[in-house]
Amino acid sequence: MPDRIKWNAPVPLPSGHRMFSSGDDPFKHVAIADNSGRTPESTDDGILWLDFEWPLMITSPDRVLSVPVKRERDDERFSTVVDTATLLYLSATFQWTIQDQDDNTYYTVRREN
Repeated sequence: MPDRIKWNAPVPLPSGHRMFSSGDDPFKHVAIADNSGRTPESTDDGILWLDFEWPLMITSPDRVLSVPVKRERDDERFSTVVDTATLLYLSATFQWTIQDQDDNTYYTVRREN
């Protein structure tokens, strides 16, 4: 079955996930996928859109790093665990705030040229 979304070339992330953008605005519609399928639509989870309405998270008390996502098939919101490099890359790329839930501090990573 062909994909119904035209995906741009995937970006491999340090955590082993791949990031896919779609459409004319690659910073608006972005999905994250594991390696269980060739494209987000063909993975076990289906399309997981990055949920920019929520901050990236460092959870308390276990200090797990996670990215908020929204599953397309049922609009369920949850998060996926990533490594430090991926969290920092996503924050810098999308100017996406990181929330440390232990002390409710917020950070944003800035790229230097």
